[in-house]
Amino acid sequence: MIEFLQQAITGMMIGSLYALVAAAIVLVYKSTHVVSLAHGQLVAFGALFFWLFIGGLGLPFWVGIIPAFVLTALIGLLIERLTLRPLIGQPLIAAFLMTFAIFLVLEGVFVLYLKGETRTLPAFLPEGNMDISGISVPINQFIGFLAALFLFAALSLIFKYTKIGLGMRATAEDHRLAQGTGITVRNIFSYIWVLSAIVAVVAGIATANVMDIYYMLPYIGISGLIVAICGGLDSLLGALVVGLLLGVVENVGAAYLDPLVGGGVKDVAAYVVLLLVLLIRPYGLFGLVRIERI
Repeated sequence: MIEFLQQAITGMMIGSLYALVAAAIVLVYKSTHVVSLAHGQLVAFGALFFWLFIGGLGLPFWVGIIPAFVLTALIGLLIERLTLRPLIGQPLIAAFLMTFAIFLVLEGVFVLYLKGETRTLPAFLPEGNMDISGISVPINQFIGFLAALFLFAALSLIFKYTKIGLGMRATAEDHRLAQGTGITVRNIFSYIWVLSAIVAVVAGIATANVMDIYYMLPYIGISGLIVAICGGLDSLLGALVVGLLLGVVENVGAAYLDPLVGGGVKDVAAYVVLLLVLLIRPYGLFGLVRIERI
């Protein structure tokens, strides 16, 4: 039982990273109905910028994280202004394919900069493990887990109780009606891309703290997209719950099934979960089923 709990808790720590990436994707979809593939790169560049300032320049954590937020938010803003805004009014598949093209372009820049090397973040969180009834929990991963929960709570409050959040919710329902009430829809699009980029930075830093910065880092965006789809593309709660569950399924499955099948369970677990969820609830576990009158 202790072994199972150890694997499950470790999986939850990893799943919180998936949930953060999914949250960034959900934020964009909730306001624009665009499914973004570009956020995997925002995660990677957020981590890389953070490394440049605290690892390359040796700045303190609280100083280095500010320009990482600013630069990644600027990338998000440029993506929205230069590539997606001209597609307003076009079929949503065009915007989806544009985000895929952005992913490929930024991947080339990311890989070209790394040149096959790995960047390791300097220790900026307390090291060591906590022992809870025989279960060992890394302190730095636990802090990242708490940060993810805090960020989800903050995003929920922003959507419910702020003027910008109200504008985002109105824009998500109907762009024309929102425009008619005085909401500047294009500004909302810009705000949401900046906010989602900031969330991506947090996800990137937390992920790089666990797995370092290397050429596969952007592909955590695929796991985040799977979590967002399974949880419901319009549900922050779904992103959190499914992200944690997916981390547990991957870790526990790898621990108990890898010895039986020869490995690789963690690589396919997310796709099996995606297939099962889509067969049962195509809108996601927490997604809204939209009924349209003809």
